[in-house]
Amino acid sequence: MGGNGSRAEAVAAADGLLDDWGGPGGGAAGLGGDVLVDGFGRRQRDLRLSLTDRCSLRCSYCLPQGRVAWLVADRLLRREELVRLTAVAVSLGIERVRLTGGEPLARPDVVEIVAALAGLKPRPELALTTNGLALERLAGRLAAAGLGRVNVSLDSTDPEHYRAITGRDRLDRVLAGLDAALAAGLSPVKLNAVLLRGVNEADAPELLDFAVARGLELRFIEQMPFAAARDWSRATMVTASDILARLGRDHRLTPLVGRGPAPAARAGRSTAARPWSGSSRPSANPSANAVNDCA
Repeated sequence: MGGNGSRAEAVAAADGLLDDWGGPGGGAAGLGGDVLVDGFGRRQRDLRLSLTDRCSLRCSYCLPQGRVAWLVADRLLRREELVRLTAVAVSLGIERVRLTGGEPLARPDVVEIVAALAGLKPRPELALTTNGLALERLAGRLAAAGLGRVNVSLDSTDPEHYRAITGRDRLDRVLAGLDAALAAGLSPVKLNAVLLRGVNEADAPELLDFAVARGLELRFIEQMPFAAARDWSRATMVTASDILARLGRDHRLTPLVGRGPAPAARAGRSTAARPWSGSSRPSANPSANAVNDCA
């Protein structure tokens, strides 16, 4: 939330949720008893909250080239409004809340938002997706406020490849942030990686070894055709099958059963240690029944 609609519209929608929504047969989403269900009758347990559209990186698969027109401050939900919306969602059966952006740690009151959400009854599980640049500074405070775990975007452990993708020379800060997250107990710490053909596709085994050595969970995500993304082509994207084939040369991968609707459609693990490596397949397999994205 915090996208194209006005702040007042979003809050009004939350206030009118119980009165205005019908049952699962009445539209794209609705209420089934006291829980949220979608148009296919599936109960919804996960909520994503976008705290800001701003980001400190310029990843080629996410942001356009040139100047970015950020939202003005009064288009973003205030802290109390975010908490109010989440309280409505929790009352309708939402169990897990993920804070995203942009870069959520770019929001000055992110720690206070986490603390307020952690105070809701019943208390939802709280997670956060970040580029990791501010984790070294904030991991301890976030954990103390009630954050449970983090996903960190890391597409390469090669400094040149990282710079080529993100437009910034900040790999050392991400690595320091990962250490801080582990020290703060924000576990499991998960890595999200996007592989780009001709840039970092050969880095997959090194990323897996990096994760295994540090007890991190790793998920590869296919590049998706965002409107702002540069040079996306289905013909040149690195698919889940490509990733699994490359990892299989050096690691023994075992299919992970029982994933349910989580976004990793296929997964395996190295024989070296426990952490998992998964492949999310939204582009190569558009019909995949993977709908929850709070993993």
